[in-house]
Amino acid sequence: MMTRIDPAALAELLAGNPLARRIVVLEETPSTNLAAKALAAEGAPGGTLVLANRQTAGRGRRGRAWESEAGACVCMSLLLRPAFPAGLAPRVTLAAALGVCRALRAFGADARIKWPNDVHAGGKKLCGILSELGMAGNDGYFIVCGIGINVLQRAFPGELAETATSLLLETGRANAFEQVVAAALQELAPLFPACGEDAAYAALMCGYRALSCTLGRAVSVTGPDGTRHGMAEDFDALGRLLLRTVDGGLLTIQAGDVSLRNA
Repeated sequence: MMTRIDPAALAELLAGNPLARRIVVLEETPSTNLAAKALAAEGAPGGTLVLANRQTAGRGRRGRAWESEAGACVCMSLLLRPAFPAGLAPRVTLAAALGVCRALRAFGADARIKWPNDVHAGGKKLCGILSELGMAGNDGYFIVCGIGINVLQRAFPGELAETATSLLLETGRANAFEQVVAAALQELAPLFPACGEDAAYAALMCGYRALSCTLGRAVSVTGPDGTRHGMAEDFDALGRLLLRTVDGGLLTIQAGDVSLRNA
């Protein structure tokens, strides 16, 4: 029998959490991000949490498909209506990665952050995050933060076996979806407001650096302008990667796909 989210149990665990003022649990949807954006356009409040028992067309960064095995993966999206300017919105993705990473570590996984927004364990992907910014009439901008966490997979098909892992595989324990969601949102609740305050965000980035599996590594970064090689030296105030190239130059990388293998 497929594992399903228990809305009542989840609501009890999330009582008082500002990220779960409204909880929407869908049996099936192409994408929880798309569902959350549709709710935003209808005027749904910040703190709307959308989850799905089955996601059929999930997306990762750069339009890639996100594989979501029914009954094994937590698929959720958070609707945020921040008070801070939209120019600071990129900070939310890094805050999300830090919060989820901390939550998964609390379950016993040796989780680390691969810049900018993947959570890995044992060199394999455990969680993917996709944040999207949108406008909704006179309500200003909103952010939909989509989070996919591999929880109960015992194996992955084909090439995914080399690149993906789950909380079950990393810890040997089958954790309830409701517990995983609640733990993640408990960590995330104070981090999102911190994105609007420079001092609080600087402290957040200290935590992010401490859990990074990218810093201090030789990496390859592939972006719109091609692939760059160098040493991941630091992150700047917006969370952009500072890459020290082989000729000694320092590049600021806004976005890209980082490869830690064969870098």
